Amino acid sequence: MTSLVCPTGSGTALAARRLLEAIESGDVARLERELSRAAVGPGVVEPALSEGFERRELLEAVTEQMRGGLRRMRRGSSRRLDGARVQLRLLRHLAAGRG
Repeated sequence: MTSLVCPTGSGTALAARRLLEAIESGDVARLERELSRAAVGPGVVEPALSEGFERRELLEAVTEQMRGGLRRMRRGSSRRLDGARVQLRLLRHLAAGRG
């Protein structure tokens, strides 16, 4: 897994909110940009031992699953984003910033 690089404050919640906004927009290019940004965006690397480590790790897992689903759809091996319902629920949880 790569280290998540987050902007300021609660980078995980911000990244999750941006992903949700991209999904709601229906703009696939925007979603892909936000998926990349969540993993390697500009900002400060949060310490690996911080209390938010698990949340960042979860965000990374969700973004990897979404990227994989988009790749399968583009190749034609899937007609839908597998696991989308669960991924959306996890993103909403992360976006709310609750523990």
